[in-house]
Amino acid sequence: MAKINKYIEIVRSTTPSLSSMGQKSCGMIKAVLEQQYQKVGVTFVSDTNDLDRLVNKQPDLVFLGVKNVPSEQDPESLVWVSDYLDKRGINYTGSTQSAIMLDFDKPAAKQIVRSSGLHSAAYFTAQPGQYTGSHDLPLNFPLFIKPPNGGGGKGIGADSVARNFVSYQQKVQSIYDKYGTESLVETYLPGREFSVAIIENDSNKELLAMPIELITEQNSSGDRILGQKVKSDDTEHVIAVTEGHIRQTVVQLAKDVFEVLGARDYGRIDIRLNENNEPHFLEANLIPGLAQHDFTSYFTSACIINKSMNYEVIIGLLAEIGLSHGGLYDATSSGSAMLIKKSLEPSLLTT
Repeated sequence: MAKINKYIEIVRSTTPSLSSMGQKSCGMIKAVLEQQYQKVGVTFVSDTNDLDRLVNKQPDLVFLGVKNVPSEQDPESLVWVSDYLDKRGINYTGSTQSAIMLDFDKPAAKQIVRSSGLHSAAYFTAQPGQYTGSHDLPLNFPLFIKPPNGGGGKGIGADSVARNFVSYQQKVQSIYDKYGTESLVETYLPGREFSVAIIENDSNKELLAMPIELITEQNSSGDRILGQKVKSDDTEHVIAVTEGHIRQTVVQLAKDVFEVLGARDYGRIDIRLNENNEPHFLEANLIPGLAQHDFTSYFTSACIINKSMNYEVIIGLLAEIGLSHGGLYDATSSGSAMLIKKSLEPSLLTT
């Protein structure tokens, strides 16, 4: 089978804090795309000089694994890679800057979701010493406390659940000391946790939503917390969501959130139930991990569990959708459109 005459450049960073794509994932993605496209390369990006080098290569598509880089002029500010490429007419996979910024700013994403009438836990942000006692806090205990940005369970553990003012103070101080940021403080949602992979058909904007449930062991306080240690140790269980009502409500919320955040192409929406089994938006990951055979990569796991997509299909699909933005690929008659259409047909786990 002849390879498609397009040039795809994969972008990642050797700086862990900048990269949403690890070395292993990059190698897997490159191997898949090389089977389908005539030219596939990898550019390592850590600053705007690297972005200029990327633009000079003039690829047909950039497969994004970096959200932002420090500005050369002002190291305290960020240059958003999607915006940088948009301004220079370079096509890329995934969402535009306005959505990616919300991926990076959890309070802002929650505010947009809540303002749209969708469910997300009540919240406030806090600095150490901002509140002097339980009576000052905007919300009642129990509370869930985490950093306002970052993925991979960063800053989340058993101590994220605060049931009194002392534990609240300790966690807010801990986040400030370790990450230099304020804390995002939410009403604690004690129910089950889900992650929903979403793929958008660029030709008609139809969304394919694929939920999975994430199950962790109870800790000594009786909480199930999907934190940094659980994720790094890979001790959570990933299972299909088969109950009709729960599946339907989780999927609908994920689709609605994806749309109100202005996301495109693909992404992952995390959801948790409250004490009444009502789904609430937690956060979005619009450049999710794409590792193969790794159940900490919830996006690919969801595609496999729900629709039996193999890895080659998943990566090929994302590339085709990305190419369709620049009119470089006819998505209405391509494999991507047909695969999404087939995936949307009734099945045991239909959405």
